[in-house]
Amino acid sequence: MKKNKIENFIINNQQWLGFIVVLFALFYAYTTVLFEPREVVLDIVYGLFFILLSVGLIQQFINESVEVKKIRFNNLDGLFVILGVFITYSLNHFLGVSVVLASSFTGLMGYFFIRNHETAIYCGSFAGMVSVSLFGFLEVSVLAIICAFIFILTKPLFKGYGGKLGTIAFMSSLIVHSIFSDEFISITTDFNMFLLILTTTAGVLVTYYIKHFFKVSAVFASALPSLIFALIFIYLIPDHSDYVVVFFSASFIGMSNKKRLRNIYFVLLSGIVLGLIYDVFIEFFNGLGGKLGLMALISVIITSGISMILEKIKMKKTEL
Repeated sequence: MKKNKIENFIINNQQWLGFIVVLFALFYAYTTVLFEPREVVLDIVYGLFFILLSVGLIQQFINESVEVKKIRFNNLDGLFVILGVFITYSLNHFLGVSVVLASSFTGLMGYFFIRNHETAIYCGSFAGMVSVSLFGFLEVSVLAIICAFIFILTKPLFKGYGGKLGTIAFMSSLIVHSIFSDEFISITTDFNMFLLILTTTAGVLVTYYIKHFFKVSAVFASALPSLIFALIFIYLIPDHSDYVVVFFSASFIGMSNKKRLRNIYFVLLSGIVLGLIYDVFIEFFNGLGGKLGLMALISVIITSGISMILEKIKMKKTEL
């Protein structure tokens, strides 16, 4: 009886529970980074980004409220999320394959062989990108189950936002990490800001162009160029291989639909925003899966916030 009550509560309140999960992941991550000391100018920029992030989320909350959505439990979706987690984790753990190569390869396998569940397996692959030094098979098993549940819970929400799948993976790995450990991996990477933003804008543009010009799935548009980029830089230009993960993160923004990024100017802007976000997030949450997607979703929502404000200003000018 108690189990049925819990299940009915989740089903009846799925829309808001799912929204709260995504909201928590975004705000927790951003506020953790926001209050770290840095230069005054950057503090102002990231403070402004926080306001724009809030505006974008408020607008999305209003949009979600227009249509009441009901949860539909699809056991196959859950199974393929779990499969994506273990394939990616195993490729990295046993074969030493780069996590970007492992994840993009898994996404392409989903596209070619399991088209109806490619999104689920791609989401799982992001969770499987967790560090093998922080997550053993017990932790990954728990992670896979939680990720599958959150994927199903949030499936109808944030439609068309690039980075949503990674945010689901991030939230899942954050929960598991909080249970089993309290340490993150320390990474010191000195990115060239020009190359960083060049890579983020290139990643967004290439993916967005492939998706909308060739009319292919968002999974294919993200996974294929990321796989090619990773192969080139890891094996041919290893001195700049750090930019592989940057491009991969940017590709998630390019998965967005045209309702979220209306034209080429907003596509470019989202890439620039990601570059600025990436530059400060690089020191945080290392070892968790989905961090790249989290940064992408933050960037898309910030850009959506800017778009909405500009639209309001335009409407007011028209009324005058």
